[in-house]
Amino acid sequence: MIVNIELENSEDFVFIKQLLEKIKGVKSVSVQEGEYEMIEGVPAHVFEAIENYADSVKEDDCISSEEFFENARKKVCELYSRK
Repeated sequence: MIVNIELENSEDFVFIKQLLEKIKGVKSVSVQEGEYEMIEGVPAHVFEAIENYADSVKEDDCISSEEFFENARKKVCELYSRK
């Protein structure tokens, strides 16, 4: 399990680090300085990855909304008929 803790007061980091290191099974405690650059509420690296993916999608990779809802209706019927 990975846990991220954001501290407003960086002076508390020493205390938190010592506390976490006492917990059995803790492998490492590290700090990243600074804030993530955010774009529209998303970290910049994630936003860029989504943007790159969007640029790579071709028209023939997409389906129409009619096809989407037809597939969704089929799936709903399939799920309800299993009961």
